[in-house]
Amino acid sequence: MRSSSCRQDHALRVIIIGCSVAGLTLAHALAKRRIDYTILEAHSRLPQPFTGNAFTLLPNGSRILAQLGVWEEIVAASDTIHSHSTFLEDGRLLERIDVERLLSMRYAFLMQLVIGFLRILYNSLEDKHRVFFGKCIMALNQSSSQAKVECADGSIFTGDLVVGADGIHSVSRGEILRCNGSLQASPDPRKILEGYRVSGLTSEYSGIYGISRPVPGLSPGHAHRTYGNGFSFIVNIGKENIFWLLSFHAGKVHCYPDIPRHSQDRASIDQQVSPFLVAHVSSNVRFEELYCNAITYCHVALEEFLCEKWAAGKLVSIGDSVHKVWVNFFRYTSQLLEYANCIVRTVDQYESCARPDNPEKDMGLEAWEESRKQRMRRFYTYSWILARCEAFSGPLFKALGLYIGSFHGEQVISYISDISPESEYLEYLPRSDYHLKSRSEWRHSGLNRLNHLSVKLAFLLLDALITMWSFCFA
Repeated sequence: MRSSSCRQDHALRVIIIGCSVAGLTLAHALAKRRIDYTILEAHSRLPQPFTGNAFTLLPNGSRILAQLGVWEEIVAASDTIHSHSTFLEDGRLLERIDVERLLSMRYAFLMQLVIGFLRILYNSLEDKHRVFFGKCIMALNQSSSQAKVECADGSIFTGDLVVGADGIHSVSRGEILRCNGSLQASPDPRKILEGYRVSGLTSEYSGIYGISRPVPGLSPGHAHRTYGNGFSFIVNIGKENIFWLLSFHAGKVHCYPDIPRHSQDRASIDQQVSPFLVAHVSSNVRFEELYCNAITYCHVALEEFLCEKWAAGKLVSIGDSVHKVWVNFFRYTSQLLEYANCIVRTVDQYESCARPDNPEKDMGLEAWEESRKQRMRRFYTYSWILARCEAFSGPLFKALGLYIGSFHGEQVISYISDISPESEYLEYLPRSDYHLKSRSEWRHSGLNRLNHLSVKLAFLLLDALITMWSFCFA
C-alpha cells in the first residue's frame, strides 16, 4: 500500500445542509458511528413545515428509528392508527381495514405532526452544538481534498462530503446539476441558489392542509381516505386533533418557475374549499363539519419532481431535494439508510488506511446513485399513479382506483408495512429483538404470506408495464 493513500490522522467530516427530517435522521445515523458531522440550517430555528402537515410512520421506518434509539419517544408523542377506511364522496364505504390485525406482529402505524417529529429528532441529538442555525448557503465549491460551503454571513465550513437535505428548493442540487453539465454556470458563483430552476418540477394539484378539533362521528385512531372526481381527502384522527389534507386538481399543470404561491387568508381558502364542503369524509360526516372546526390551515401547491442527477464529486442530495411526491405513500427512508451505510463503509476505508489518492472516487457515490435510481423511479411512478387514482383523474384512473380501493387495500397495506429481511436497515447497528421476533412470527402467518405474495406479483406486473411505457415513449 502506498503511503500517500494513508491518512489515519484525518477523520471523515460530513456537512449536512438542512435541519430537515432527512438531515436530522442522517445526523443520528452518523452519530451512532461516531462520524464527525455539522448541520447548516438557513432558518433561525427549526424550520416550520406546512401548517397541519402530518405524516404516517410505517413499520419499516419505525424499525430504523428503533435502531437509532428514538422510537419509544416518538411512540409516546404519536397517535396509533387502528383502522383504515376508504370512502366515495357520497359516503359509500369501499373497504375498511383492521390495521391492528395486520400489524399484530409488527410495529404499529403511527401518526405524527412533522414539526413534532423534527423536535424529537433535534432534542434527542447528543451534540446539538453541531447544528448551526441562520446559515443561508450562498456557494458550494470542491477540490480533490475537500468540499467548502460559504454562508451569507461570511462563515465558511469545510468537510470531506456535503449532503444536501434542503428540500425542493435545493442549493446542493443546483450545484450537482451544474457539475454534471445540466445547468450553465452562473456568472456570479454566489448566485448558486438559482440552481433549483430546473425542468421537471411540476404541480398539477393544489393542497389544503388543516388541523381540526374533534368532530362527532370521527373516532380517534382511524384513518379515512375519500376518492372524488378531481379531488381526494386524507383524514387522520388523533386523540386531541384531526389532521387532514384536501387535494384537488389545479386546472392545469404548472411548471417551475410558474408554480403559484397561494393566499393564506380565510376568504381565499373559503372560496377554494366551497365546492368540496358537501363531500363525505366518512359515511355520516361531511367535510363541512371538519372545516368549520378547523384550528389552522394552509394552501400550497403540491409539487412533483424526480431529479436524474443526485451526486457530483463530494456533493450529494437526498430526500425531497431529488424526488418529491405529494402522496407520501413511499418514503425516502431506504435511500437515506443505504447512503448512511455507504458513508460508514467509506469511514472503514479511512480507518484501514485503504483510501486512494483521488478521494471523491472512494465515496462510492456513482454506484450508490445507480443502485437507488431505478427503484426510486418506480416509487415515484407508483405515487404519481396513486394520486390520480384517488382523484379519479379520467376513466382509466377511476376504474383502477375503484378496483384497488374495493379489493386490494388490505394487501397493499400489508405489503408496504413489511419489515422482512429485504427492507433496509443500518448495517452497523444491531436490529431490535422486536424485529427479530417479528420475522420469525411472519413466516408462520399464512394470511400475511398470501397478502405479501399477491401484492408483490401485482407490483411486478406494474413494473413491467412501466418499463414498457418508458421504452415506447421515452
